[in-house]
Amino acid sequence: VTIAFSWCARRGSNGVVFDAIRAVAPDLYIITGDLFYGDIGPDDPKAFRAAYEEALTQPAQAALYRSVPIAYVWDDHDFSKNDADASASSRPAAMEVYRNLVPHYPLLGDDAPIFQAFTIGRVRVIVTDTRSERDPAESMLGGQQLAWLEEELTEAAGQYPLVLWVNPDPWIALPEPGADHWGGFPDERRHIAELIEQQRFPGFLMISGDAHMLAIDDGTHNTYGANGPGFPVFHAGALDRPGSLKGGPYSEGAVPAGGQFGMIEITDGGHDLQVRLTGRGWDGREIMTWSFTVPEGPA
Repeated sequence: VTIAFSWCARRGSNGVVFDAIRAVAPDLYIITGDLFYGDIGPDDPKAFRAAYEEALTQPAQAALYRSVPIAYVWDDHDFSKNDADASASSRPAAMEVYRNLVPHYPLLGDDAPIFQAFTIGRVRVIVTDTRSERDPAESMLGGQQLAWLEEELTEAAGQYPLVLWVNPDPWIALPEPGADHWGGFPDERRHIAELIEQQRFPGFLMISGDAHMLAIDDGTHNTYGANGPGFPVFHAGALDRPGSLKGGPYSEGAVPAGGQFGMIEITDGGHDLQVRLTGRGWDGREIMTWSFTVPEGPA
C-alpha cells in the first residue's frame, strides 16, 4: 500500500508537484490541511464553494484528484484565517460546504468536527480535526472529539498492527501558552501520549501538517508519555508555499521548502509490516528517507 500526503497550497495552485504526486500512483492521497489559502473570514458558503471550485478546476490538481482516492481534513487557512479556532466566524459555512462538497466517512452530526476513521488492509487510519472545536485556553480537539479518539485508539489496539494518525498540527514542540501547535496544549498532549503508550501498539505513526517542511522524527524527541521516546512523526510539505520550520527537533532533520510531499510505503508480508517513509520534491527525487518494521500483531 502506498499513501502520499502533503498540505499547504496557494489558492488556485497549478504546481508541478501535483503531477509528481500523480506520477507515483499512490493508493491514497491524504491532504493534511490548507488545501487552499482561502483565509475566508465571514460566514459565507459561496466564498468557500468558490475556493473549492478554484482548486478543483486547476489542471494539475484536477488530474490528481481524478486519479486517486482522497482523504482530506482542513487546517487554519482553508477553515478560516491564520491560527483559527472554534470561535471563527466562518465556522458554520466551512462545516456546511465541507459536508456538501468533500467525500468523507460518516460524521457524528452537522455541527461535529470532521474527525473520521477508516481501514486499509491491516492499517487503521485515524483523522482528527484540530480547528473546529479548538479552545485556545483548554483543548486542541474538544471534549467530543477527544472522547472519540480515546475510543478509537482503545479499539484499534487489539485489531491492527499499524495505526496511522493524521494530525494537522505539529506535535513535537516545547510547551508555549497560546501556541498554534500541540505545545500550546501540553496536558492534552500528555494525556493522549500516555494513552497511546498504554495500548502497546505494535506500530504507530503520526503524519502532520501546518509547517512547510519535510521532517521525520523516529520517536526520539516525542517524549510526552510516561516512559520516554514515543512513536515516529512525519511531516511532508509544503505543496507550493514558502518553506518554514516549526517544532522539533527531528531526528532525521528538517528541510523547509515548497514543492514537497511525503510517501508512506507499507509492505505487508502476512506477518510483520515493513514501512518506508520518503520525503520527495516536485521532481520526484527522494530528499529524506527512514524505515521501520512493525512486528507481527493482530490479524
